[in-house]
Amino acid sequence: MAGAKSMEQTNAKNDFTLEIESLAYGPYGIGRIDNQVIMVPATVPGDKITARVTDAKGNYAFGEMVRLLQPSRLRQTPPCPYVNDCGGCPWQQVRYEAQLKAKAQSVADALRRIGKLEGFELRPIIASPREYHYRRRVRLQCDKDKRIGFFRAFSHDLVEIDACLIADGTLNKVIYPLRTWVNELDTTVEHVEIVTGDDPNEIVAVGKAAGEFISRDNSPCEHLLNQASGINGLILHGDKWRKEWGHTAVSIRSDDGICLKVKGDVFTQINAQGNRKLLRELLAAGGFDKNDQLLELYSGAGNFTLSIAKQAREVVVVESYRQSIDSGKRSAQFNGIANIRWVCAHVPAALERFAKQRERFSKIILDPPRAGAKGIERNLASLGAEKILYVSCNPASLARDLSALARHGYKLTFVQPIDLFPHAFHVEALAVMIR
Repeated sequence: MAGAKSMEQTNAKNDFTLEIESLAYGPYGIGRIDNQVIMVPATVPGDKITARVTDAKGNYAFGEMVRLLQPSRLRQTPPCPYVNDCGGCPWQQVRYEAQLKAKAQSVADALRRIGKLEGFELRPIIASPREYHYRRRVRLQCDKDKRIGFFRAFSHDLVEIDACLIADGTLNKVIYPLRTWVNELDTTVEHVEIVTGDDPNEIVAVGKAAGEFISRDNSPCEHLLNQASGINGLILHGDKWRKEWGHTAVSIRSDDGICLKVKGDVFTQINAQGNRKLLRELLAAGGFDKNDQLLELYSGAGNFTLSIAKQAREVVVVESYRQSIDSGKRSAQFNGIANIRWVCAHVPAALERFAKQRERFSKIILDPPRAGAKGIERNLASLGAEKILYVSCNPASLARDLSALARHGYKLTFVQPIDLFPHAFHVEALAVMIR
């Protein structure tokens, strides 16, 4: 096995030669020495490096690259000037085709090792339409000196930036006026998220404040929108208050003519074109028709809901965040869709109620947060669905939850990985189970 040999001592007492074999689901390349896994950031499969252990954990250890001895053919020069400091794109040194291969492998490994699942089809990963400038929402951190930028890897040290290579180009144009605005405020801002929609001239800035709003800051907030900054809406909020200026919603459009109107502080998928691909895959896998009584869990603001409702008899939606529910209702009304029942509740409580009431659904769609949907499988299985479509952004929690559903009579048929996050290790996946 490449790299599986005794430590070859170099000039430094504790340094050794290591060959990187693969990418971890995280910011690390993986090599092996005497059957011990060594995880080293900023490395690429095929790299030969001089490494040094920084933290030993028993049968694995974290390391750092002291010297790149022989670069891999899969290595590229990162185009971002902040890549050595910023923690946002840990795979930018890896060619995109190798990133895709590693992401597909991370899904397969999780399903088989964690989920103990077999006999399913793992479909070829779908690439992001854009490798750069794909993010339609970006969070900029603010420090005590009122600088804005991103955190360094594994820290809260701020790296001040002027532009981001994975952000939509329109967002980069508003970083300078936002920096000026933050410096004019007396209210302390912890971070600012900037969001753009699918229609022209839609940029909303969402600031999170550390304390109370100081009333004299109303003037710089109004000025931010009145000047030619490119920002059309502003939301500023603290723990118990929220203020808005201008047009604070963006448009999210799908291929079937649906247009969501979503407030800037309500979650939307970051990759606009990739999200449309994901929706197409979900609709094709669902095979929805006018006989379907559907249940959608963790719906957010209706990213899938309205397009599904156009094809089904009725969709019952469960989402715990009230602003997402309100946004979804407004979008349904805007699009003239009336066959959606909106339930604002935590998913486990709603499922328990549905089970007690003996409600039945033909198909169930769920798109939980990164932690997954642990513990709902018994009530989920009691609802009689012939098909479950599970959208996930975490292979480990996906594998755990699919395994739990398999113990309740469902069989995994196929999994479709989709890359929405080039240069990061995250990967989206659509899994389909039937019984």
